[in-house]
Amino acid sequence: MISVKKSARSEAEAAVVTDAQSDPYDVEKCARWIRINALKQVCLQFPDSLLPDSVEVALRLEKSIGQKLYILGDTTCGSCCVDEIAAQHVNADGIIHFGHACLNPTARLPIFHVLPRKQLDTIEFSNEFERVFSDRTKKIIFFYDVAYAHKIEHVYDILKPMYKHLILSKLNCTSNVEYTDIKTSSASVILGRNYTLENGYNVQDYEGFFLGEEGKTLALLAMSIPVKRWCYLANNKIHEFEALNTPWLKRRRFLIEKLRDAKIVGIVVATLGITEYLTAINTVKKALRQKNKKSYLLNVGKINPAKLANFPEIDAFVVIACPENEVFDSRDFFKPILTPYEVELAFNSAREFCSQYFMDFRQILPGGSHYVNFKPSMDSDVSLVSSSVRNCEDDALCTDQMNALTVRSSGTVAIGKAGAQYLQERSWKGVEQRLGEDSVQPAEAGRTGLAWEYTNETLSIDKNNIQTE
Repeated sequence: MISVKKSARSEAEAAVVTDAQSDPYDVEKCARWIRINALKQVCLQFPDSLLPDSVEVALRLEKSIGQKLYILGDTTCGSCCVDEIAAQHVNADGIIHFGHACLNPTARLPIFHVLPRKQLDTIEFSNEFERVFSDRTKKIIFFYDVAYAHKIEHVYDILKPMYKHLILSKLNCTSNVEYTDIKTSSASVILGRNYTLENGYNVQDYEGFFLGEEGKTLALLAMSIPVKRWCYLANNKIHEFEALNTPWLKRRRFLIEKLRDAKIVGIVVATLGITEYLTAINTVKKALRQKNKKSYLLNVGKINPAKLANFPEIDAFVVIACPENEVFDSRDFFKPILTPYEVELAFNSAREFCSQYFMDFRQILPGGSHYVNFKPSMDSDVSLVSSSVRNCEDDALCTDQMNALTVRSSGTVAIGKAGAQYLQERSWKGVEQRLGEDSVQPAEAGRTGLAWEYTNETLSIDKNNIQTE
């Protein structure tokens, strides 16, 4: 995290952009938001691609409001998520988030989004839209990428007179594009977007359109909202999108079967800012406990294969994260990576496979739009991966002591029998306290040089004495 202070740079150098219409960072709107909310400690969060401009933007904004700002130099989990945890290091009372945003709701601080801007030929687009949706009586729900939010008012004004049943979604945030902003309860928001259907109709009566290219946002919307069909815009042409029966979903079903076979499951916390993430953790823990699965709770910051490979005793990982987190698409991990919804599909007999797939864990929590009471099934079945019989009484794990702290040895505290024996038998261990066991030693210089030949190695050979024939 970098504190940005006043510098001696010239005003001409600090104020690169003066025209409000051409300013991609909307500095004046940011300054107005800070003044209206009377904020004193504000953090600016940029994605990696925009960090080169961060100092310039901060200097201009500091000049406008007359107070110091902070730049978040690195994000805790992902660039699309608001990093409230990093902002708390300076006791921030507000965050301005720049760039693409997943729009997940936060609970601690007020947030102002400065959304990116992509160019769009509205006339060409409207002609293409009329060509594809030639039947103007169709019911259409119109979604859009956040980068087109600045154009959506003009697009909607063109299309609405022609399409009587056109419904425009709204972004559930406070941003530099006021036309699209709306604040509603989290239960009625899907992936940061809200829409209201016409009376007498349900979502299956509509078609979905996404103003944006094929990508993560479109895939998540298509899996969550069961409309008749989905279309999207790419290279100024509208294409149909197939959300179900894709290779990605087929692989997810295979990973669910691997989760059913798992004996030990790791619950990885990859977000500390999304509302109700603690409820999601407790829901997953409760489901695993009812199915006699041992579980660890892990917080390793940004997830990568090397970090999770440090826990070879864990058979599968359930990640509590932003729906747009790319970890669910990666094939580099040594063990299966699953979502809270897939835990429900694996162990909740009341949850059935359907045409929807909920990557946003808030949708399946108590009070969510797709919550189902957990009903574990203890009937024996056969694994489709290993062909072994599951849920036998002989395989039931001891979970009656999981809530009791047990001291196994000096410096080691385990919860019941949850992997304590395995940790004791490891060939390697982490940094452990040995208070009173070792005598005090002065600090010494460590090894230097290259790994293949350190300078303090006794077998080091003086290359100058090597004679060649």
